[in-house]
Amino acid sequence: MSEKSKKININWILIFLFLILVNILGFYFYRRIDLTEDKRFTLSPYTRQILHKLDGHVKIVVYLDGKNLPIEFKRFRLSIRELLDEMKLYKGKSFEYKFVNPTDEAASKAQRSKLYAELGRLGLMPLQYEEMSRGESKKLLIFPDAKIVYTYHQGDSLVRRETGVVLLNKDPNFEPTSQENINNSVQSLEYKFVNEFVKLLPHKTKTVAFIEGHGELPEIFVVDFERALSNYYNVQRGRIGGKYGILDGFDAVVIAKPTKKFSKADKFVLDQYLMKGGRILWLVDGVNVDMDSILVYDKAFAFPAFTEQLDIDDMLFKYGVRINSDLLQDLYCSQIRLVAQGPNSQEQYQSFRWLYFPILVTHNNHVINKYIDFIHTVFISSIDTIGKRPGLKRTVLLTTSPYTRDIKINFPYEILLSEVNLEPNKRLFNRHDVPVAVLLEGRFNSLFAGRIVTDLLPPGEKLLKRSKPTKMIVVADGDIVRNEVTSQGKVMPLGFDRYSGMTFAGNKEFLVNAVNYLCGDEGLMKLRGRQFKLRVLDQKKLTSHYTLWQVVNLSVPLLLVLLIFFAFRYVRKRY
Repeated sequence: MSEKSKKININWILIFLFLILVNILGFYFYRRIDLTEDKRFTLSPYTRQILHKLDGHVKIVVYLDGKNLPIEFKRFRLSIRELLDEMKLYKGKSFEYKFVNPTDEAASKAQRSKLYAELGRLGLMPLQYEEMSRGESKKLLIFPDAKIVYTYHQGDSLVRRETGVVLLNKDPNFEPTSQENINNSVQSLEYKFVNEFVKLLPHKTKTVAFIEGHGELPEIFVVDFERALSNYYNVQRGRIGGKYGILDGFDAVVIAKPTKKFSKADKFVLDQYLMKGGRILWLVDGVNVDMDSILVYDKAFAFPAFTEQLDIDDMLFKYGVRINSDLLQDLYCSQIRLVAQGPNSQEQYQSFRWLYFPILVTHNNHVINKYIDFIHTVFISSIDTIGKRPGLKRTVLLTTSPYTRDIKINFPYEILLSEVNLEPNKRLFNRHDVPVAVLLEGRFNSLFAGRIVTDLLPPGEKLLKRSKPTKMIVVADGDIVRNEVTSQGKVMPLGFDRYSGMTFAGNKEFLVNAVNYLCGDEGLMKLRGRQFKLRVLDQKKLTSHYTLWQVVNLSVPLLLVLLIFFAFRYVRKRY
């Protein structure tokens, strides 16, 4: 063997030993480098923090699988897998996942029915997908969902908790199966999983209070919202009772549809709570109407629910907003079911459009309202932002549709059930995007600045005239938080409309997001607002040049392999 050949062999041996050494070091010191501009393959610090707190075993079952998945859902599945790989890499053996096809035809019909029932119990419903391929239509049943099972030791007991995760956004701005909605869902994946992880943690560190004593909704009518909040916080209820500082230990307070006057002492407690950095969610009606009276007596009167009667108009005005005494009708509204005369003079239920129940679609302009479902409202009013407030930022969170009518209610206004038979005069619906919910952030001025409050302040305490940086949300609809209760005492989900029989998931989503934001869950909210720059293929060009792209995808890899082969042969002959 020549010296040249020996030298080549030694070089190959050294390369081989070097590769072995790199693999050994990689096994013990594994690192991944994310070269994407927006770090889309890097877990956020908040995600790592929550995963670290999950000291039990996490098992995730993803139901988006199968050979017949459309291409866009295959890419969605790949994004889910990539995220779960990152979580498993960080968490280790206590984290596992698998993909399952619920529609697997190899399983028996009974097995599939049992699985569908289990998924339904977790709130996971299939998506009907109609695929068009070269003029042929094909219907598929797809489950873009997952189940999380978390087991952990609590004392001597082993606790098992499970929850469902809806992975595909239900944003009414997009078709569920559209590329835009799937891309947005990819951006929301980390938030959706981490949000469920937070709910599974057994210990809650923050507390939210529901205020009583001013005719607010009884607990039975907000119990579903309380349950949703209890996944994140300790939830309590109680009266202020004019006791200074009674709210200081709460991260946020909820005032749900008050109907009675606030005393000066209670207003002072709320005001100083806000000055100390407290957060408040106001859910207040601008107009009083009884829908049941309309159904029973075929008419009712709408009365101005003057905030003067509650004696909070001066507070809201001072803080930068005003709830108007008006009634908003909207062409984009829900329906009510009424008994009507059908064929052969037989009575039957029919659905009629009810303009007084606007359905809201958000503009995705804030993390609170981003990618949420339809929101159902009942006799809502408008909100105005008042004057300039230095150091205060105001963001409109909810608005009506572009086809809104504003009815001023300065005196009793008669509403007739027979209006369901009238064709709306579209010329009257000339207002658009009327604000009905506003977020205020910054520093607020105290309502009691410049007033004598010695009778309200305990000895040694000073009046705070300007707040610390804090937040407040005002919604001009008290019923947005109300859950229905059947005559048998069954609590219906928040967002269920007993007049149409439909459930609007956006109500709960919006309100929970609002409290999350008020409570300063910054990590969770940053995840919710996270965005990636997605490079979307032009579907029109892709379809028109289908054959060309097939040839390119098949031939280019083969040409590269051949090029490497001939280059390797050339190097061997040369040296």
